[in-house]
Amino acid sequence: MYKNTLIILIAIIILLGVGFYYTNQSLQLERQKRKEAEQANVRLIMDSIRRQKGFTEAVKHELELLSKQFEAIEPDVTSKIAKAIQLIEINQTENAIEDLAVVMENLLEDYYKKDNAFVSWIKKMNKRADLHHLLTYCNKDKKINEVELQFFLGVKTIRNKEDHTLNQKLDDYLNATGLIVGIGAIVKIASFWKQKKQLELVA
Repeated sequence: MYKNTLIILIAIIILLGVGFYYTNQSLQLERQKRKEAEQANVRLIMDSIRRQKGFTEAVKHELELLSKQFEAIEPDVTSKIAKAIQLIEINQTENAIEDLAVVMENLLEDYYKKDNAFVSWIKKMNKRADLHHLLTYCNKDKKINEVELQFFLGVKTIRNKEDHTLNQKLDDYLNATGLIVGIGAIVKIASFWKQKKQLELVA
């Protein structure tokens, strides 16, 4: 009786072990398939971007329009955007994104430099008024929403990597996203920056 019970228990343990092994193998296979599908999707996105011959031309056109908005009131911004256009033309997109991040930072610095609430906040936080904290406060100040904050911080991340990595090369889809978000960020920041600048000029 005891012997039969022991055999049954061993059989159950073996069956459970076999079941666990095949379940684990099945899960690993499923994860591998999912990973391969994600990689295939990324490759499709990258191939699509490469085929868009007019993509960089469209980005350059948007940057040119943007630079013209600053000609009369902030020539340094126009100069930085012009440099970004030149970098795109020689296929140095990462550097162009870095320049767009600098424009974002300069505009926000100028916007908040005399803002007592911001000065108090940054002092209380014991932080430097860098792009990360400027964007964070901009969200707190309800000038940009949470989604915009996360996207704009992505441009800042590319800028930081470019500063600390020699010959950084990003995948095409990241470069494309960085350029589009960088332009969008400058347009958004410029909308409230210019409003304040015009009020200062009138005053």
